[in-house]
Amino acid sequence: MTLVVIGANPTVARAAEALPGDLLHVQLPGAPALDRNDGRMAGTRQVHTVDFHDGPAFLAFVDEVLKPLSPTAVVSLTELGLEPAAAAAERLGVRGVAPAVVRRTRDKLAMRRVLERKAPHLNPAFASGGDPDAVARLFAGHTPVVAKPVSGVGSNAVALVDRATDLPADRRTGGTLLEAFVGGLEFSVETLSAGGRHTVVGIAQKGTTGSFVEVSHMMPPPSLDAGGRARVEEAVRQLLDALGLTDGPSHTEVKVDGDRVIVIETHNRLGGDGIADLVRLTTGIDWRVAALGWAVGAGVPRGPATAATAATVFFTAPPGTVTDVAPPPSLTHGTIVEWEVAVEPGDPVRPLRSSTDRLGTAVIAAADATACVAAVAELTALPIVTTQPDATVPSAHLVADARPTTRPDAGPPGSTAPPSTAAQPAPVA
Repeated sequence: MTLVVIGANPTVARAAEALPGDLLHVQLPGAPALDRNDGRMAGTRQVHTVDFHDGPAFLAFVDEVLKPLSPTAVVSLTELGLEPAAAAAERLGVRGVAPAVVRRTRDKLAMRRVLERKAPHLNPAFASGGDPDAVARLFAGHTPVVAKPVSGVGSNAVALVDRATDLPADRRTGGTLLEAFVGGLEFSVETLSAGGRHTVVGIAQKGTTGSFVEVSHMMPPPSLDAGGRARVEEAVRQLLDALGLTDGPSHTEVKVDGDRVIVIETHNRLGGDGIADLVRLTTGIDWRVAALGWAVGAGVPRGPATAATAATVFFTAPPGTVTDVAPPPSLTHGTIVEWEVAVEPGDPVRPLRSSTDRLGTAVIAAADATACVAAVAELTALPIVTTQPDATVPSAHLVADARPTTRPDAGPPGSTAPPSTAAQPAPVA
């Protein structure tokens, strides 16, 4: 039995070591080296390097290298590896997710159109940026409007637009999806599917900035009662059924506005931002191993939960040059279990426009939901990274605030106020 894993980072590769059988990693040229494990007891491990974004070259590799090995399955947990993994699995006739299903999850406009036919109650009002009449109707009846790349990831180039006249020419194409802004709180839902049966393994409540960049996750979600959780779980099941995702992991983002659940986006992988660590802490499920192991029938590894509630908090700072980095503090309401700061004095800090502009992260464990909310607020209020503005950096009022403007504990799920943000769209990357 051989599992092929496309584009694993070192953390995912370590999780794969827990699986039975042989492993074959396919990495991009120049990708970080994976940890050596010459003493692996479960089976052998190979690492091959190929540009799996180059379709013809990758399919030649599949035929020449993978096919003779008769692998059992091909999977990926990285966004840009999902479609190559699906293509390889289909070409080899082995277990994986169908390419058409993956495309429907990665193309946000395609997902909206599927839901329009099969589960319209999960959609906000939307339009393709390349359809002038639909754009005009959207702005006439729904403002503000969220503009996002059809294939974007990491909150990159997502902007809130108040008027159609504010929408620049480069957003008036089929590459942009426009959606009516949905109020309420946002949640990330981790699901493992098997034979069309969808099991929710964790739900995290998100905190975001005015530029839609995520700055915290809390699990279990403190603002979601049992009824709200049931509605969220049912909405995700309906979404996955509509898209035809029957097997494997998924990470779905939804907003809850009163009794209504609106799908923001979904992916056939687990969530990033340390969500797998929150699942492990609060449920005992090794989510990374489970998200890989489904393809080889490995089951769901589960140990004891070690925290009643847990959260990730991401560090941000105003743009400029780093002058100081604080050590991990002692929190009043929780315990820091992981801490990583990616900058040091002298490093530049860019405006907060996407997840890649965050400066570090902490994982917190707490005794209950109230303590977790307090711990997140406490840590968020501390200046972990201090910066000195540069003369060439835009003033702070022109860029996203370095603090969350949509706090993770801000108001009930029925809240509808949009986050404050600059009206001009973020640059398209």
